[in-house]
Amino acid sequence: MVSGLQGQVILNTRPRHQQAELTALLERDGARVLSFPVIEIAPIENPDLEQRLAREIPQFDILLFVSRNAVDGAFRMLDASRLASNRSFGVIGTATRRALADRVANLDQCLVAGEPYNSEALLDADELQQVAGKRIMIFRGQQGRNLLGEELVARGAEVRYCEVYRRELPQRDLSAFNRLVAETFPTLAILTSNEGMHNLFELVDADAAERLRQIPWLLISERMRESALKLGHNATIVIARSASDEGVQQSISEWADQR
Repeated sequence: MVSGLQGQVILNTRPRHQQAELTALLERDGARVLSFPVIEIAPIENPDLEQRLAREIPQFDILLFVSRNAVDGAFRMLDASRLASNRSFGVIGTATRRALADRVANLDQCLVAGEPYNSEALLDADELQQVAGKRIMIFRGQQGRNLLGEELVARGAEVRYCEVYRRELPQRDLSAFNRLVAETFPTLAILTSNEGMHNLFELVDADAAERLRQIPWLLISERMRESALKLGHNATIVIARSASDEGVQQSISEWADQR
């Protein structure tokens, strides 16, 4: 049986260092994948923050990580061997869980929520219902959403954000995209954040932007759909089953099979 992805040209806009697994899954199913990162992840170099974390981290009951970038950034500053064995952890995303499992032994025994490892599951976890007086640190990127922390504060927790990376607009010439798609224009674009959608249109010229508005987009949440429409997108929108590489790949395959 021929895969529905045969003949599809997929634009992968994830940060460059996070593209390999998804690209491999799509290529395995017969797609051609074009790499065009629309966000760069840069570590935050802050010796004062690193010293403060080493001093204060023992005072926190629960550590939450909103992304694998948050795990990578946090453990540039944290010494995993110095984390107390009774520490509780929470993650958003299966890739985040895998990244944390590489640093924390017996992670499943101290996770506050299991699959599907998303914000809803995290906030529904039994361990996060009665948190009055608990100290919780949330590791995230600069200018991240406050929804998780606000809900935990409403439940009585003391919440501290620790911003350990920043998202940047890649620096490249507007003609770079045109060179990439000179032979074949994408049949679908993967976009995994509102910031990434806006960045995409900063990185292409007006003609390319108009063509991009006319092809299907794979988004990772219903919340992104409204932003896509405001940007003038005028084609099919596919909402991924999950933000994981596997969830994105499965959703694209289902879309292709239905065409």
